[in-house]
Amino acid sequence: MPTEKLLTVVVPCYNSAAYMEKAVASLLVGGEEMDVLLVDDGSSDNTGTIADRLAEENPSIVRVIHQPNGGHGSGLNRGIETAKGIYFKVVDSDDRLDADGLKALLNLLREHAAPGSRADLAVHDYVYDHGDKQAVFRIDYAKIFPQKRLFGWADCGHFSASNQFMIHSLVYRADMLREHHYVLPEHTFYEDNLYVYQPLPWVEKLLYLHQPVYAYNVGRDDQSVNEKNLIKRLDQLTAMITRMATSWHMADLDTFAKPLRQYMINNVSGQIWSLCALHHIAGSEESKKLNDGLWQAIRDYDEDLYRAYLRNPVGRMAHAQSKLGKGLLVTAYRVGHKILHFG
Repeated sequence: MPTEKLLTVVVPCYNSAAYMEKAVASLLVGGEEMDVLLVDDGSSDNTGTIADRLAEENPSIVRVIHQPNGGHGSGLNRGIETAKGIYFKVVDSDDRLDADGLKALLNLLREHAAPGSRADLAVHDYVYDHGDKQAVFRIDYAKIFPQKRLFGWADCGHFSASNQFMIHSLVYRADMLREHHYVLPEHTFYEDNLYVYQPLPWVEKLLYLHQPVYAYNVGRDDQSVNEKNLIKRLDQLTAMITRMATSWHMADLDTFAKPLRQYMINNVSGQIWSLCALHHIAGSEESKKLNDGLWQAIRDYDEDLYRAYLRNPVGRMAHAQSKLGKGLLVTAYRVGHKILHFG
């Protein structure tokens, strides 16, 4: 597929009429180097009509795909398949990009657009918005990554528990995802955990922008990260975290650069930590089965990997069997959610 743009941004849209125009407006700031793909995922409101109008008003930047409902992962798959940009990013329809941050990101990517000088992954800082309050909390990676140059995993510093990637902080090289025939699960929630984790071992060259680019809006009752919705979809969340935890064998991880291996163990352990807390909050027989099934699936996949998660302090806390241990896990989880202003 001919490369025509610097950055493709896919915006999966499902019944997004109330807020999608704000998201798209924040992308148009990037101008003609942007390839903005709106995926109308079987919406029943005016999302499709708004998307078509935005494409008509910005024909050289905005494209639209209308499709039957396939879930968030389906939108990402369409974006990866049809990206015109050298680099690829995901922006949810209720979020926004910072204007100065986007311009700085494009400047950095432009410097590494020529074949041979491209990064496989660019990472940038991001913030949390809460309703009308912007940038209430910031995540940055300045203590981990070199700046203003290409680097490899061996050049990275120590990843702390607060320095985990989210989909909001990543920009992949589009061809890298296609070369590995990367396809996400469809018709499910929480597949973004896989997108953030599974491709990392394919990454050889990285870039880092020490500036917030993405603003992640949290606090709405209908969001998938709201606790009641997480519990309602525990089966889907458990399936995705299980799939994430069993993506790479310990023998694979042992061949990776130490910072990458450390990150991957810490990241999965943290996801399991949150998931097990939700299993205990739900407190049902079904949630207990899901929790037991998670650990058994990991153990069946790779005993060494299972033990590595248990050696991790966060993973060990997640595996708590006593009433006190489970209570401490739930309390820590809820404190963390309160700090980040999740609903």
